[in-house]
Amino acid sequence: MRVRVRGPEDLGWWTRAWTACVLAWAVTAGFAVLPLSAGTVPVANAADPPVVKNGTETVTGVNVWSPATNQYTPTGSVSVAPATTLGNQVVHVSWTGFPSSVLVSNGQQAGTVAPRDAGVSYPVRVYQCRGKDPKITDCYGSSLYNSPGDGFNQRAAGQGTNVPDFPSDMQIAVTDQNGNGGVDIEVWTSQQSPTLGCDATHDCSIVVEPNWGGDALGLTGVRKRDETPHCESHAFDRGGFLESTDSVYNKDTLLGKQTHGEICSWANRVVVPLTFAQTASSCAGGAYDFTMAGLPMGSRALQQWRAGACLATDNKAYVGYTELGEPQARSAFLQSRGADVALTALPDRGAAPRPYVYVPLADSGISVVYLVDDPSNGQQIRTLRLNARLLAKELTQSYAIYAPGTEPQSVAGNPTCLFTDPEFLQLNPPSQIAPLKWPDCNLGEPDMLPIMYGGTTDLVHQLTGWIAADPQAAGFLQGRPDEWGMHVDPHYLQPTFSGYPVDQVIPQDSTGNAHPGTDQQGNPVTVDRHEKSYEWNPVLGTMDDAVRAFLSDKPTCQFPDADNTGNHAKCDALQVGRRQVLAIVDSGRAEAYSLPEAQLLNPAGSFVSPSADAFRHTVDDMPLDLQTYTQQLPYTTPGSDFAKDPKAYPLSTVEYAMVPTSGLGNRTTAIGAFFQQVVSLGGGQRYGRDPGQLPVGFADLSDYQRQLASDALTHVVAQDGLLPGNQKPAAQPATGDGGGSTTRSGSGTVAAPVADSGSGTGADGTGTGGNPGTDTGTGGAPAPGATATPGTRPSTGANPSAAPAVAPIAAGAPAPDRAGVARVLLPAVLISGGVLLVGGPAALLLGGTAAGGRLLQRVRRGSGGN
Repeated sequence: MRVRVRGPEDLGWWTRAWTACVLAWAVTAGFAVLPLSAGTVPVANAADPPVVKNGTETVTGVNVWSPATNQYTPTGSVSVAPATTLGNQVVHVSWTGFPSSVLVSNGQQAGTVAPRDAGVSYPVRVYQCRGKDPKITDCYGSSLYNSPGDGFNQRAAGQGTNVPDFPSDMQIAVTDQNGNGGVDIEVWTSQQSPTLGCDATHDCSIVVEPNWGGDALGLTGVRKRDETPHCESHAFDRGGFLESTDSVYNKDTLLGKQTHGEICSWANRVVVPLTFAQTASSCAGGAYDFTMAGLPMGSRALQQWRAGACLATDNKAYVGYTELGEPQARSAFLQSRGADVALTALPDRGAAPRPYVYVPLADSGISVVYLVDDPSNGQQIRTLRLNARLLAKELTQSYAIYAPGTEPQSVAGNPTCLFTDPEFLQLNPPSQIAPLKWPDCNLGEPDMLPIMYGGTTDLVHQLTGWIAADPQAAGFLQGRPDEWGMHVDPHYLQPTFSGYPVDQVIPQDSTGNAHPGTDQQGNPVTVDRHEKSYEWNPVLGTMDDAVRAFLSDKPTCQFPDADNTGNHAKCDALQVGRRQVLAIVDSGRAEAYSLPEAQLLNPAGSFVSPSADAFRHTVDDMPLDLQTYTQQLPYTTPGSDFAKDPKAYPLSTVEYAMVPTSGLGNRTTAIGAFFQQVVSLGGGQRYGRDPGQLPVGFADLSDYQRQLASDALTHVVAQDGLLPGNQKPAAQPATGDGGGSTTRSGSGTVAAPVADSGSGTGADGTGTGGNPGTDTGTGGAPAPGATATPGTRPSTGANPSAAPAVAPIAAGAPAPDRAGVARVLLPAVLISGGVLLVGGPAALLLGGTAAGGRLLQRVRRGSGGN
C-alpha cells in the first residue's frame, strides 16, 4: 500500500501552538518529499547467527532501509574486530550495504558527523552495552543509560545517568557512497566502567544503531493527540523536523509526554556480542605470593602474565603489581623496600647495594601517535614522518602558536605550528598525501603540544636521550637555529634548564609581556604578547589517562587568557574532521588502541614504524653491557650496528625485571616459576589475548635473550647472592652484518634451574652442571663496563608465534595484528641438539637449525592484543 506524503497542512491544529522559530525553520526548509513504505518497520536484526572468524564477529543479513526504493532489504552486514577475549582496548566496527550519509542541505555525500548534528541524514551510532540482548538503558553514552523502565516511556530526555564512570565512549560516523562505513570504539572492562561491568563472566555487546529516519516523535498521529511513534512513516525524515539526523535524539514528543527521539533508530539496531578475557581481577583475592612495581610502558603484558599466573593449573601464583615510574621502583628496590621485584627499561649504574640480576622480559618501544585530519573534507591523514629535531621543537614549546606579532617573545619569528614548519614539510611533502592537505594551524590553541604522561619514567628518559644524541636536535637544543631560522625557546637553554635527557617532562616557559608592534596601516602600537604558563599540562594520572585524552581528541592544555574569575578554561576537544592531536605513549598501548604511529628517522637515514619486526632488528643491534648485563641502544656510538641498520626503530627498548638473588626466602619458588613462564616460548613469549600470553605491541625475546634470562633465573632460584656484572657471558651467536634478526625459535619452555643440584632441563634437551652457587660460564668476563655484541641476525629468525610486521595505518582501519586476532598455535618441535652446560649450572637454550626456524615460523605464527 502506498501512502501519500504528508505536507504541512496535514499537521492540523497543533501547528498553531508550535513556536515561531520552529515554524520559520519548517517553512524555510520545507518537508522532504519522500514516499513511504507500507506496514511497520522490521527490526534490523539478522536472521543468521553471528559468524566468528579469527576473532572477528560478523552479522549478515541485516535489514537495511533504502531511501531510493522505500523498502527494507536484508542486504547489510556488520563486523566487529576483534570481538573475543577482549580487554580494555579499541575494536574496529564496520558495516556494509547501508544507505550513504548525505548532507541535508544538498543531498551530497557527508564526510563527517558529530553528535546532535542536524546537517547529516542517515548517520550511524555505535554503543558498548551490557548484556547480549541489551535495552537502550544498557548502552553507555546514550542519554537514556540507566534510566527507568525501557528508557523511552518517560517525560523529558536525559533522565538516565549516561556517563557515570568516564566520558562517553559512544561513537558516531557516516556511511560512504558505496554503503560502507566504520569506526573505532574503546571497549571497557569492569575496571574502567563498573556500571557496564564487562568481564569474562558478564556478557556485553556492541550495538550498531543507524538512524534511517522514521517518525520517532509521533508527528503522524498528532492531530488525533496520538504520540505513538510511526517508524514506518518517513514523511519527516529530512524536512523541518530532521528525523533522519542525530538531532532527533533526546527529543520529546510534541506534547512533551514521552521521550521517543531514538526509538526508531533503536528498532534498526544490530547487536554483536563480545567476550572478555579473564584477568588477574578474576582471581580470588588473598595474600600475594610476591609483588612487582614499575614499568608503566610494559603494563599490558604484565597484566596478561599476572592473569596467566593466577589462573594457571600448575605453578599458580597471585602476583601483586603497582604501575609505578621506573626511577621510583628502582630506588625502592635497591633500598630493599617496597615490591619484591622492580620492573625497568633502564639499568641502575650505581654500585649494587644488594644482590640481584636483570631478567629480560620482552622487547618493545615508544610510539609517537597522531590524529590529523584534512579540514577541507574531514578525511584522516594516514602517514606522518618525524625526526628527533621536530620532536625537540614540540617538547620545548618552540612553536609560536599565535599569529605573527602576537606570539610570546621567546618564540618570536618561529613557525606557528608543526604544519607550517619548513622542516616538517620537507619530510612530509604535500605531494605525498595528495589529494589530502595538511591542516592550517589553530591559532592560539596548542593542539599539537604532545599529550604525555607527566610522571617520572624511563619512557621520557629514553625519548629525550635519543633527541639529545641526535646531532641536529642537539644543536637546536644548544641554541643553533635550524636551516630555516627557527630557534629553540630560550627557556630551554642552560643554565635555566638542565637539558636532555630528563625523566619527566615539565614545561619551562611561563613568560609573556607587552611589546611594540605595528597595525595594518603601519602605525606603531603596543601588542599584547600571550603567556605560556597555562598552555601545556602533561597528564599526571596514569599512562592510560594520557591515552584516553588522546582517544577523546582533547589536548591537555588550558587557554592562556583568564576569564573574569581568574580561571583558565581547558582546551576544547577537537571534532572528528578537524583533529590535530599528537601523543607519546608505549607501543603496547598504541597497538591495543589501534592508534596510528608516526615513522621515525633512524641514524641510517630510513623512516621506520614501530612493529615487532622492527623491534627485533633493533634489539639485535644492541650490545650487551657487561656491567649490568642488559642491552641498550648505543645512541652515542658512531659506526655501531644500530647506526648502520636501515630497519632499526630508534625508540626500541628491552624490558627487564630486577630480581633478587638473595633474601627471597619462601617467595623464591613462586618468583622463579612466574618468570620462567614469562620467558617461555609456549607461555609468555607466545602472542595472544589470553591470560599468560604476549600482547601485540611487543616482540618476543630472541634465543640469545632467553639464554640471558635462563642464566639469570638460575641464580634467582639458587639464591647465590650474584651481583649484576658478575655474570659470565652467555654463549653468543657469531657476529653478523647488522641487517637481519637473531633467531627467535625453539619449542617448549625454558625449564626452571634446580637449586640443589645444578641440574636443569632446557627446551631442547637436558644437562647437568655443578653447584648452582658457583659463578661459572663460557669464557672469561671482560672488564666492567665492556660490551659484547649479540651477533648475527639471520633473516629467517622469526618467532614461530610472532605477529606479522605491521605497516603504519590510520585509526579506524586496524591492521590484522592490531585487531589482536589470536591464532591457534600448532605445536611443532624440531629438536636439533641438547643443552650444552660448560663448567656451570646455567641452562643455555640453543637455537634450532635454519630450516627448523622456517618451519616453526610457518606453523606457529599468531597474533593477539590485551
